Amino acid sequence: MSKKVISATVTPLLENGALDKAGLQNILERNIRHGIDGVFLFGSMGEWGSFSNAFKAEAVELAVDCVQHRMEILAGINATSLPLSLEIMKDYAKYDVDAYVFMLPGKTSALDPVKSILKVLDAAEKPVYYYHCPPNNGINLSLNQFETIMRHPNLKGIKNSASNMWLRRELLILREEQQLNTLFFEGQEWAADEALIAGCDGMICGMGALCSKMMKTLASCVDNGDIAGAVAAQNRMIKLFHGVYGIDLANVWNGQKYALCKLGLTASPFTIAQEMDSLTDTAKARVEATLAEFKAELD
Repeated sequence: MSKKVISATVTPLLENGALDKAGLQNILERNIRHGIDGVFLFGSMGEWGSFSNAFKAEAVELAVDCVQHRMEILAGINATSLPLSLEIMKDYAKYDVDAYVFMLPGKTSALDPVKSILKVLDAAEKPVYYYHCPPNNGINLSLNQFETIMRHPNLKGIKNSASNMWLRRELLILREEQQLNTLFFEGQEWAADEALIAGCDGMICGMGALCSKMMKTLASCVDNGDIAGAVAAQNRMIKLFHGVYGIDLANVWNGQKYALCKLGLTASPFTIAQEMDSLTDTAKARVEATLAEFKAELD
């Protein structure tokens, strides 16, 4: 099976905060042209906490109309509570998306995390990906807990953003020993090569709106057994991240949006999730120099 590449996309906005409809269509068409397998709407890079349910429904409907099954659409149902996530999932049922992505809310209650995940899986009429991101919500699962959710027929995959090599390898061993079918996707761009080489099924990464072509190159190298090529592609991606995000991640949202704007794909670098004054003239010059260096690889 070939390694899959899914973009956890940014959400392009106009200067007034409205959805940049043309920009979203441009990003999706470019992703399709680069041959990636899917797009994840409203992940961390999708700034899910910044948008109303009506705004997100508008974006999902537009994405479905644009993509027309040429790649998978994963709709994020993240919210500040389990009931809200279930409500969003119910609202999205009318759209022809391929799957949902669920991340547990921040650890502010005594709710059992496995019971919460199982409630989503039980209620879902489509496949679900579990977004495991302890740096975001502070929730870790034991291997026994992972096994419990992996046995549910509605769980299609796990996006693992734990930055934990031990967990990645243990989950691969668990899947093999228990003969389970859950797909594993690396969520950290910095670790995509080692994750795919170790046996993960693909990557779901937040730089996908900008560097889907580079991500596809890395995955293709692993598919072809070109380990040196995969490592080289990974190192190029890290250099790109430093140039766009800033080595200290000072422009983790508006840097990529500025890059997409400079490429003519979107109308504005505006983001609700980050102070726009962090996009200084120095940061803009750094992003522009990076785009010039990687022009052929970004296309």
